[in-house]
Amino acid sequence: MSKLQDLQLRYADLVARFGVNLQPGQNVLISAEVVTRDFVALLVESCYRAGAGLVQIQWEEPCTKRAHMLHAPDTAIDSIPEFEKARYQQLTREKWARIALSSEEIPTYLDDVNPNRLSRQRRARARAFKGYIEAQMSLQFQWCVIAVPTLAKAKQVFPDLTPEEGLGKLWDLVLQMVRADREDPVAAWRAHDAQLKKVAAYLAKHSVRAIRYFDPAPAEDGKPSTDLTVGLTDEPLWVGGSGFTPEGVEFMANMPTEEVFCTPHRMKAHGWTRTSKPIYPLQREVLGAYFRFENGECVEARAKQGEAVLQQFLEIDGARRLGEVSLVDVRSPVNQTGLVFFDTLFDENASCHIAFGKAYSECVEGAEKMSEDERVAFGLNHSDAHEDFMIGTPTMDVLGVSADGRTIDIMRAGRFVDAIFA
Repeated sequence: MSKLQDLQLRYADLVARFGVNLQPGQNVLISAEVVTRDFVALLVESCYRAGAGLVQIQWEEPCTKRAHMLHAPDTAIDSIPEFEKARYQQLTREKWARIALSSEEIPTYLDDVNPNRLSRQRRARARAFKGYIEAQMSLQFQWCVIAVPTLAKAKQVFPDLTPEEGLGKLWDLVLQMVRADREDPVAAWRAHDAQLKKVAAYLAKHSVRAIRYFDPAPAEDGKPSTDLTVGLTDEPLWVGGSGFTPEGVEFMANMPTEEVFCTPHRMKAHGWTRTSKPIYPLQREVLGAYFRFENGECVEARAKQGEAVLQQFLEIDGARRLGEVSLVDVRSPVNQTGLVFFDTLFDENASCHIAFGKAYSECVEGAEKMSEDERVAFGLNHSDAHEDFMIGTPTMDVLGVSADGRTIDIMRAGRFVDAIFA
């Protein structure tokens, strides 16, 4: 067995035993593109060794999905078959663990699809699987999103290398960023988790009720690139690193993860910001986006590339308001690579970001006992979408406003202040 194969096996074991932390007899669903079949085979073995009851694969194939989005009748775009709804109801009811592989065989396969059809399909799936999505976002079961490199992704990230050379280099980086190359990967993850939880504890200690992202670097209009203040709810919970199911099962939803995040109040965003990395609403690339907010709503949006896709995304119910604010130190291992990965799983862990759309109920004290109407009244945004948009830079400061009006230093020049870790 080569060194790479050994590390890939360690990665698969880490995901099964620590990422989703499979419990004895628990079933698991793995969703992946067919191009990742070799790693999926390792992952299935790891899940069974970890005690899984049943492992099921949900295969995805870009060419057939593209054909569906281009040629299917409107009725097939705007609705979901009943058997598929029943499947997700069973997954939710029986609390199957979920592992999703972020990987692409053809990154541009949806580029010639009408954005309106993409948006309509997104809405249809969000509504059909509403119960499942809510259960996932409120941590009712374990889930973990990971990345598996492909030749096409390697070519995107390393355009000056041959695809084979780039693939090897990308595997090296992924294995480093998920800590699978460490002598004791789980111990390394627990140490990292403790640091993220120190940030969350600091923000809770100072009763932070609003976040101001401020980047003084001048934009084309001469104003600071970002000056955005986002208010939180009255009972915010800052989250970083691992999460817990109601039964107390710990798991890591994203590998890698470098963020600490919270749920904003849907009516309390004011100011403007710009994206610092590519974003992928409706699975299409958008570059150089600008957003301006008033009373929580995005009232102006434009982009240097992909504006039509962006505007179509914002037409989704609730997508003009925020569902997440997130803090990521520029010293994160992902950011230190100096690369753009063209994959939100990595790029969101290199940069502070905000998410448009559905709010995470886990970030509000007592939200699990609220009805949907009560959550909206409390300030949580409801939407058929949830999409991360990266805004952080090495020149960005982040300030907090406490419940009693004090200003708290959180980040300076993209770095968490030393007081957090003192």
